[in-house]
Amino acid sequence: MFKVLLADDHYTVLDYLSAGIPWPTLGLELAAVCSDGGEAWEACQIHRPDILVTDIGMPVMDGLELIEKARAANPRLKAVILSCHEDFHYAQTAVKLNVSEYILKESLRIDQVVSVLGRLTNQLTVENDLEHDRNQLQKKIQQHLSAIRSGLIRKFLEQPVWSEAEWANEFQNFGILLRDGVPYLPVLALPERAAELEVRFGGAVNMQFVIHNALQELVRFNGSFLFVLNERQYLFLFPFPHTLTRNLYEDVQDELSRVQQQMFQHLRIGISFIRGEVSRELLHLKKEIQKLLDAATFRFYSGERVYANMQPLETTKEDIFLHYSKALQDLKDCILAGDKTRISLAVREWKGFIESKVYPVEAVKCWVLKMTMELQLKYTVMQNFVTNFNTERLQRKIASIETLDHLLEWLQEFLEKKSVEIESLREQTVVRREIAEAQRYVRLHMGEKIAMEEMAHRLNLNPSHFSRIFKQETGETFVEFVTRTKMERAQELLNQSDLNVAEISEQLGYEHTS
Repeated sequence: MFKVLLADDHYTVLDYLSAGIPWPTLGLELAAVCSDGGEAWEACQIHRPDILVTDIGMPVMDGLELIEKARAANPRLKAVILSCHEDFHYAQTAVKLNVSEYILKESLRIDQVVSVLGRLTNQLTVENDLEHDRNQLQKKIQQHLSAIRSGLIRKFLEQPVWSEAEWANEFQNFGILLRDGVPYLPVLALPERAAELEVRFGGAVNMQFVIHNALQELVRFNGSFLFVLNERQYLFLFPFPHTLTRNLYEDVQDELSRVQQQMFQHLRIGISFIRGEVSRELLHLKKEIQKLLDAATFRFYSGERVYANMQPLETTKEDIFLHYSKALQDLKDCILAGDKTRISLAVREWKGFIESKVYPVEAVKCWVLKMTMELQLKYTVMQNFVTNFNTERLQRKIASIETLDHLLEWLQEFLEKKSVEIESLREQTVVRREIAEAQRYVRLHMGEKIAMEEMAHRLNLNPSHFSRIFKQETGETFVEFVTRTKMERAQELLNQSDLNVAEISEQLGYEHTS
């Protein structure tokens, strides 16, 4: 719906138009009704109307000034003047302001205003459609140029440089002036927690589209170029001419720090920037970019939402598993103590230890994976082997983590969750094994319809007694548990498979998709 604002210092006119015009039928929303120009201007700033219907002579601000200010804020505004004046001067001013209609109050009729509003609504619809088509065309052009540019940089990195002159000409076509001896600073942009962003934005393609558009929009450094290497890596080239009046390193850092803040504030996307060395020649530029792309260890230890100068890191030869038993026992003690502060402190201490040694990235991930699996096994035994733990999913999760900060934050959350679950186990009663068996059966027979009475008979319990103790032990009814468990499985299938809703419904024992 398009928004309309009425402004007139005659209440009878306002009441007449407000009540007499079928606003929803015309596809319009009456956003505000104002009795003076000042109030109308404030309402324009709040509601941003598409159509302004206004008197000329009003207190505080006249209608012509109101139209001028509102049009400056919204150039597409349609204005209709209601006036007692037939003076040529007013009509002339209205023409200059590109007023859509000039209606004399003495001949004012509802059907006349409805006709005018209908015509303006049609104009706005056509303009919106044209604007949408222009935006779509512009988007396709930008995507095409981005694809060509990305293809160029990937080709440059993957193929040998036989002729620097030919490559310099290729880059020159995009405005990158290496042929003219302009140095460039390569900076790699890396979105944080990309696996989570993919889920949030509905896939890698959507995530790439959002991040690429945001970076293009936000980075305003004159002469810079952005290349999409893949959905998780974006390359900037910043022109870096020699100057004594400015520190370009600081200028780039300030610019990208601002971009980091904006992306996190408005899109909740964390992003890190890692820069290489300034390059004047093609071969040196290629080498610097490749060093950035190969800097997985530096990325892992540099942290999140950072701007850093890429430095080679020498990893230790010591085996991290020499400290496995001590770390495992420390974390077991933290879980059993049920103290979040103690868990946080232990994780920070081990983080500091790993950073001080600089262990290889994959060794650290394997270390954390083995530890969490062993802790989970211990928990599973305590829970009478009732669990929905998925080893493969755990492996994928840890493999997708790119920084030590994120890895140990995830570990801390895992430990805190286990601590809460084990504390809950301590409070459970002697009938817990029967409840556990019921839960185990549900998880193993997700494709069946499972009634509470049937489950009670399977456990040789009275249905009323079973229903009561299940609610006491778990805090939810048996039916609620079955529904929640099936819905969690449905979420997994929607995220991790190509099955549609009907197929998932059938797998989970539902007769009707709805």
